Amino acid sequence: MAIKQDWRFQFKNILSILDWTIILYLLIPSLAFVGIAYHSWWFTVPNWLIGFPPSLYFLGCYFICWQGRLRTFMEEADQLYLLQFSKKTVSMRYMGALYSSFSIFIKWVVVFLFLFPMTNHFSELEIGQFSAAIVYFFSLNLLLTTYEQTVYHYRFIKKFFLHVFVFILFAFLSYLLINQLIFIVLMIVSIIFIGLAIWQIKLYQSQYKSFYTNVEKEQRNKVRLISFMFAINPDIYLPKQKKLKKRSLLLWRNSTRIFINRAPENGVTELFIKAFLREKTNIFSYIQILSVTITLIFVTPIWLKWCVFIAFWFFFKEWVILLFKEIIKQNPYLSIDYLQREYIFQAQKMCEKRFVYPGVSIVILFASLSTILAIFI
Repeated sequence: MAIKQDWRFQFKNILSILDWTIILYLLIPSLAFVGIAYHSWWFTVPNWLIGFPPSLYFLGCYFICWQGRLRTFMEEADQLYLLQFSKKTVSMRYMGALYSSFSIFIKWVVVFLFLFPMTNHFSELEIGQFSAAIVYFFSLNLLLTTYEQTVYHYRFIKKFFLHVFVFILFAFLSYLLINQLIFIVLMIVSIIFIGLAIWQIKLYQSQYKSFYTNVEKEQRNKVRLISFMFAINPDIYLPKQKKLKKRSLLLWRNSTRIFINRAPENGVTELFIKAFLREKTNIFSYIQILSVTITLIFVTPIWLKWCVFIAFWFFFKEWVILLFKEIIKQNPYLSIDYLQREYIFQAQKMCEKRFVYPGVSIVILFASLSTILAIFI
């Protein structure tokens, strides 16, 4: 029942933006283009991908592994009922875990079909090895999804360093396994990962005090699609998501004013800075965009490194601007002045300098280092 309600909710969100003009001029041409490109990939490799090793394709698979989520389908109104019938809580969690695992499986079936033409263009990549690699990434995705559910209630600092350690550890392990592509080793590791994922799910079932954590995460998962649509088109309706009260970070317990001069543009800039840094997902997204871009720069040919950097600059700037618009429009007073007052525009430019330029500087530093290494080594 909860799954059907979620499907109806997501379907309504999709229909809210899919009018006949978008379907006719955007959706249908995009599907046609993708179909033609996929058909041609069975016979020839695109010119801009010539010279890329198979491991580069699997690098994208590693980043996809971090995109899973474990659904619970719990709402705050269910608290009293679930307290009276605790077995229902366990059954709902198992249902959510089964549904999430099936969704991850479908995702990797799509990835398998999308990348399967690789076996026609790389003589060293056999169908069995390719299949074992996809199974490995599926099991890793399952393990990372259950891991993120397990550590979701950890404090920010602890979770941040744990995420960095786990990311580097599995990146190194994946690099070793994909470079060798030994069928039996990949299958053994996959079975171990699936077993660990099942074990983590059983541990999760025993956590009876995590109801509010489950509700908070379910709210985030439920509005993830509509949040993405809101980022594309801020004028559409975004359902309000109730945020549960948490202990603030040590950094913000005694927060004071950032700017001494209380000009309107400084006030709006301070509002954005604090709202951005207090939302952990913004910080993780910021770091994730930088890390993915830097990784792509290091693994791409020298002629493509700076193309990646330029594309990153434009995308990164637009991402910060969209976040600025979203935060400003959440304030009923500032939303009236948005695009009408000069101080809002000045504040947006100040926020770009404080968030876009540091990220661009870091990426350009690594791009220069990567270019130097590619020329002299």
